[in-house]
Amino acid sequence: MDSAATLRNKLHQYIDVADEQKLQAIYVLLEDDINWRYSSADIAMLHQRRQQHLKGLSKSYTVEESLEAVRQQKK
Repeated sequence: MDSAATLRNKLHQYIDVADEQKLQAIYVLLEDDINWRYSSADIAMLHQRRQQHLKGLSKSYTVEESLEAVRQQKK
């Protein structure tokens, strides 16, 4: 399988020359992802979690701690 960068490049090149019908088909497949937005409830939850973190009310992990936890799960 090609790398993500290679796939992006191939898609960009194809989109530049694709006919309108194929562009519309690709858009229909990806429309939900293209138009995705955080809901107001999602944003409120993220703000609440941030405030809990800043006040020290929630457990936080460093990047190193997170990576070590993932590595331990793989074993």
